[in-house]
Amino acid sequence: MKARNQGFTLIEMAIVLAIISVLAAVLTPVVTNYVDQARIARATADVKTIADAMRLYQRDAARFPVYTNLTAAASDTASATELVGPGTAPVPGGAWSAFSTTTDLVTYVNQNLLGLPTSAAVGKLIFRGPYIGDLEADPWGNRYVVTATNLTRSSTNWAFALSAGPNGILDTDPTQPRTSTFMVNGDDVVAVIR
Repeated sequence: MKARNQGFTLIEMAIVLAIISVLAAVLTPVVTNYVDQARIARATADVKTIADAMRLYQRDAARFPVYTNLTAAASDTASATELVGPGTAPVPGGAWSAFSTTTDLVTYVNQNLLGLPTSAAVGKLIFRGPYIGDLEADPWGNRYVVTATNLTRSSTNWAFALSAGPNGILDTDPTQPRTSTFMVNGDDVVAVIR
């Protein structure tokens, strides 16, 4: 008796491919949803870290890291409208008339631009930096943005750190007064600094 070559028939192959296709159709949205949730969670953690770093700097130096030197700090003149992390510039939308800044957020938070002492008695102004570690682009490849001019002493607007979210468009209004409730617009991921 001759041994028969064992193989799959065309019908068996079609059934297997149909089962794989059904599983892929069911599982793809579930996996995609988990990836999207992970990106939002990372962006949320990053903007909170940025906001915390800004507040720590302010606690130690009695001013936010938006000035290039003590003269600018004394005259309450921020060095830039926004401070940004690495990545692609997000698209301005809504109340953002333009967005072209490249003023490095990490440099301002981690360098002693004001020339403060690095050791001092309790209650005195001091630079204890660096205040933030390496900062990458947001999960969608865009820059994180801090509304720097809203951190000056004379500003009455909400100051915040944000990611433009999945659509890459800056939707949250940077001119919201602190006398009103802060509103996040679009799919932005935001942490209020003050």
